[in-house]
This record gives sequence, C-alpha cells and structure tokens, in this order.
Amino acid sequence: MNVNVNANANANASAAARAGINARVGGYGNLRGGGGGSAYVSVEQPYPTVIQGLTVEAGAVAQVIRVPYEARRRWEKRVVIQAFCIDDRGSPHAAAQVIPDRDIHDGYEGELYRCIAGTRLQITWAEWLGQVSFDHGESFYCQKGEALWRDRAGGLTCRVQRPERDCNERSLLRRYGAGIKVVTWIREEVYTEYREETVMAQGASITGASIMLDGGVGGRVF
Repeated sequence: MNVNVNANANANASAAARAGINARVGGYGNLRGGGGGSAYVSVEQPYPTVIQGLTVEAGAVAQVIRVPYEARRRWEKRVVIQAFCIDDRGSPHAAAQVIPDRDIHDGYEGELYRCIAGTRLQITWAEWLGQVSFDHGESFYCQKGEALWRDRAGGLTCRVQRPERDCNERSLLRRYGAGIKVVTWIREEVYTEYREETVMAQGASITGASIMLDGGVGGRVF
C-alpha cells in the first residue's frame, strides 16, 4: 500500500518538473524563435555615419614675441676732428680755426671751425687713442653759412656763423693756420631696443573636414 502511494507521488513530481522546464524553454525560444532547449541574443553593429563640411578651429595659443622700441642712452667719447671747406666744385679748402688750442677743455662753449662765404663745412672725426688717425673716421656736413659749434653740454652741432667782417676767415687762417682739435663729445644716442611680450595668437583652422561615426561599443539589439 505504501509502495503505490510513493510511486504515484514520485511520478507526479517528475511530471511537474518536466512541465516547468518545458515552459521555461518555450519562453526562451520566443526571444529568437530558436525553440528546443537553447536561446541567444543577436547584437548588430550600426551602419557607419559620415559627417562632412566641418570647420575645426584650435584654441588661442600664447606666444612670446620681441617688440622693437626706440631707446636713448648717453654717448661720450674723446675724439679728434679736422675740418675742410668744400666749394661748389667739390674742391676742399682749409677751414679756419676760431681758437688756436688743439685740446679743448670741457667747459668751452662756442665756435670751433668756420668757412668763407659760398662754401660748406665738412667735419671728419675719429676716436682719440693718443695719436692722430682718421683711418676709421666718419664725416658729416654743415650747410653753407654754418660753423661747427660746441655747446656747454659737450655736444658738437652745426649752427649759423656769428656775423664777422668779410675777411675774418682768411685772417684766422693766417693767424692760426689749419689744425685739428681734440675734444670730449657728449651726445644722446638713439638706438633700437627690444622687449618681450606675451600675446594670444589664433590657433590653426581646418575647413571642409569630415568625421565617421561607427557606433563604437554600442549597437542595435534584436
């Protein structure tokens, strides 16, 4: 009697288990119509997408540039000078010394050389190194009627000659002759200096760029 009851109970339990398994397998089969005892999920990659006509611009970039500016500095040298008077044909003549001294003291102010009427003064100067040499000298000119003038600050400039009698220059030449001068020349020199500045420059720009989007790790699920 007990044997039959247990056998029936076991048979009923086995049937119920098989029914549950079939129900679950059937449910999985609905995902992709596989049926039977297996199931799977299919993930398809998306189609690539191309975007064209893009304009790509980089951000502003800091740059250090050198900017020129005009600076001034004091220039002081002991120089030796000589002077000639140039006529309209380009011929040189001795310039008249206004004072006979070769070495000009620092406090002197006044004319150093002058020319007869109708000629212009040519000044040649070189750095004084203890002996007279104009091998590396430089020259500049005054206009007709101007004399070479030294001011109290030490500058050498061309200025209108002081009015004198007509034969004054010839008298000076007879008295002092032609000669050189050694003088301290002080001037303000203008030169170009540079400073560094940081500016923001526009980055590079690309027009007509394109980009392809292939979906990366994503996809479409069926």
